[in-house]
Amino acid sequence: MRRLCALVDIEDGKAAEYDIELAGVRRLLFAVRKGEQVFVYLNYCPHMGRPLNFAPGKFLIKDETEIFCAFHYACFRIEDGHCREGPCRDFYLGHFESRVVGGEVFVGEELVWPEPFVVSPLR
Repeated sequence: MRRLCALVDIEDGKAAEYDIELAGVRRLLFAVRKGEQVFVYLNYCPHMGRPLNFAPGKFLIKDETEIFCAFHYACFRIEDGHCREGPCRDFYLGHFESRVVGGEVFVGEELVWPEPFVVSPLR
């Protein structure tokens, strides 16, 4: 696992965007903090293969309860990346294992892309 950031770098209930190399591949990620937990996803819509955000760091719907694709209006659960509404309903966001240890956020090197998915990401 590789250090991503300090936990305090992500405001509780918000998302932060990262450009990081993992396993030799440049990845555009975002992390969502809920208390002491951090969920890390590939910034990639499973419907069309574009980034989810419309502006830097903007990944959550207005009430900050779900991840939102600004291009397709899909809504994803923060806890597991499952799409509950939109053109990729019942599909998932690609994610990375994450851990918080001693106030630091660590991310796994391997992308996990749960089945089913619509557009296959570059691996």
